[in-house]
Order: sequence, then C-alpha cells, then structure tokens
Amino acid sequence: MIQRNFMIDKDARRRQIDTLKIFNDNVQEVIENEEYTVGFDSGGRPFILTVFLYPSFPNEKPKIVITPSVEHPWIFGPTGEVNSAPGLLNFAAHSDLGRIVRAIISELEKFPPKIFGGGEEAPQVDVNHPPPAEGLIPELRSLTIDELKELDNDPEFLDDFVEELDVVKKLRNDMDVLLQEIEAIAKDNMSHEEKLTSLTEEVTRKLSEFRSLGDTYESLCVLQRKKAEEFSPQHIKELLQIAASISDSECEACAEEFLAGKIDVQSFLNTYMAAKKLSTMRKAKEERLTSQLNSLEKHSLM
Repeated sequence: MIQRNFMIDKDARRRQIDTLKIFNDNVQEVIENEEYTVGFDSGGRPFILTVFLYPSFPNEKPKIVITPSVEHPWIFGPTGEVNSAPGLLNFAAHSDLGRIVRAIISELEKFPPKIFGGGEEAPQVDVNHPPPAEGLIPELRSLTIDELKELDNDPEFLDDFVEELDVVKKLRNDMDVLLQEIEAIAKDNMSHEEKLTSLTEEVTRKLSEFRSLGDTYESLCVLQRKKAEEFSPQHIKELLQIAASISDSECEACAEEFLAGKIDVQSFLNTYMAAKKLSTMRKAKEERLTSQLNSLEKHSLM
C-alpha cells in the first residue's frame, strides 16, 4: 500500500510539472522535479518566476518567487515571494500548477509592477525563445529569385509546382487511401441493407403481435377479475342466502294461496314441499360454506 501511494503521488507531481510546461513558455528545469524557472517580460523589463516544489507537493502548495522583487498586492516585496495569488491561496492537490503560474504572469503583464524599493536596474534574464520553425515547404529553398517571382506571377507554374510538392503528394495519397476505406465501408454497409430491411420488418411484425397479445391479455385480465368475483366463496354464500330466501318466499306464497282456496290440497303439497326442500338444501349449503370460511379464517389468524 505504501509503494502504491508513492507511485500515485509521483504521477500527480509529474502531471503538475507537465501543466507548468503546457501553459507557459520559457520554462527551464533547474533541479529535476524540484525547481523550475519561467521567464517573461512586463513593462519592458525581464522577470523570472522561480517555482520551488516541496517533497510533499502537490499535497502542499508550491513556493513561487519573482526576481527582481516588485511591489504588488500578491507579492511580499522584501523576499519577492508570491503569497496572495488566488490560485495559491486556494491551492489543492487537484489544482493546475501551470494555470496558476500563467495567471500570475498575466496579472503582472497586464499591470506592470514597480521594482521593490524603487530600483530601476534589473538582472538580465536569459529567456529561451523557440528556434525559428523550419519551412513547411522545403522545396522553396532550391528555387532561384526568378523562379520565386514566376511562382508569384504565373498561376499555371504555381499549380504545377504545388502538384509536385511532397506534402501535397502525401496528402493526395492519404486522401486516396481514405476514399478507398470509405468506399469499402459503404459497400459493406450496402451488403447488410437487405438483412437490415428484413430485420426491420420482422421487428415491426413482432411489435404488432406484441400489441395484439397485450390487448388480449388485458381483456382476459378483466374477465378473470370478473369471474373471480363471481365465484368467490363470499359471493357464493351471498347467492345461497338469496336463493334460500326466495324459496322461503315461494313457500309462504303457496301457503297463502292454499288458505285462500286458490289451489287444492294436492297442488299445495306438491308446490310447498318442493319449495321447502329447495330452501332447506340451500340453507344447508350456505351453513356448510359459512363453517368452512370461518375455519379458514381461524387458521389464517393462527
């Protein structure tokens, strides 16, 4: 675990140093991983920012000193240490050292400071400037003055010259290769078009079937809920009670008709006995079902 933490800190330190070089010009390494200088000009004077990285950096903020020392709210004049720059005040391990130094230089370039103590002399700073870039078109070096003038005055000669440039030939060759790759990809895509169309139609058909099955499922669910209610034990019990009550009413009506002399004895006996038997059977079923329901409820509570 110690070795792993050491490697993580080392990588973080290196990334911070990389940002210093990315965001700033004229960075020179004085002591590897420990001390770096950044040269710049402000108000016609050369300055150097020296960046000191402590062993615990970037967990500890760096020390930045300007030479020569100047008068500025961010800088402690006698020592030249930059101690009040916002980036340093809020420095954390995830801050970018390069951005902080760039911000300090930008501030000093925008508002050229006075030399601390009023001195006008400043040490000469050897600011490294990048070497002049090599020509992007080296073929121009072999042309004479007359040929260069002809390039400027003769469009056809210029076109022929450009066509023979190595960089143009390379670009043309790269473009040909790229076009061939694009053509190959296009042909490969077209070869899958029929299969893709077939799969699209299959997906559309499956989607239609899915929706149809979904509608059927919803209808069956509604029917199932309706049937479940119709054939629930409690509902059957209520229907038996109603049927038994109807049979009792039929018995009473039959008796009233017999007493009123509307039917003879035989008709009364046949009708009354049939209704009474049906009522008794329904009440028996209702009582048995009630007993079973009570027993189930009792066991469910235990």
